[in-house]
Amino acid sequence: MRHRRILAAVLAASALAAGGAVAAVSLTRAEDAPPGCDDIRAYQQRFGEIERLGAGDRELTVLGDSYSAGDSLRDRGRRWTDALPALEPGLTVELDAIAFTGYVNTGGCGPNSFRDRIDRAVAEVDRTLVIQGGLNDVYAQPATLERAASAVLDAARAVDRVVVVGPVDVPGREGEAAVDGVLADAAEARGLAYVSTLDWDLPVGPDRVHLTAEGHRAYAERLRDALVVAGAL
Repeated sequence: MRHRRILAAVLAASALAAGGAVAAVSLTRAEDAPPGCDDIRAYQQRFGEIERLGAGDRELTVLGDSYSAGDSLRDRGRRWTDALPALEPGLTVELDAIAFTGYVNTGGCGPNSFRDRIDRAVAEVDRTLVIQGGLNDVYAQPATLERAASAVLDAARAVDRVVVVGPVDVPGREGEAAVDGVLADAAEARGLAYVSTLDWDLPVGPDRVHLTAEGHRAYAERLRDALVVAGAL
């Protein structure tokens, strides 16, 4: 297992200030780079594509979106992907997280969908892969989402253990339940563990989409419990 200093491809402060507008653009016009891409690319150039969080002997690879990256937080060190190894001191998280991305959604800054990045994530896996996302795919047609999810999960089957984590139900989006259903079915068809987060009552920030620091902590606690049940921790 190689240990590279990585990145969660994330927005810097200037992009966070325009977070709501950026999200709306990137969800519908991925071919036009929205504000914030320069900051994301600069971060990627500096730190690479995968970020290493924690210093434990047990490794967990996460492929995710802005929830894993910690978008909207003043201190990204309070995101759930940092909180998880703090809750599990023997754990290290290998994180590949890019804002606005999903199984279908390529994001606003290039082709970075989960389908584009799954091979890169799989190459990092020691034993367990967590695929977190779906909130940015609420506008995708169910058939399109099913095909994309199938491709991602088929590629992930090379990993010993895969846990698929669905989207949180937030006031700023609609269609999370439909995405949850497609992802749950795709995971079940392949014998993979699925974690639905629809009933997780978590605090979100002013953009009505992203979690607060307290929300990230609660997310980490709930996910840790789910990973234990799935035998992934």
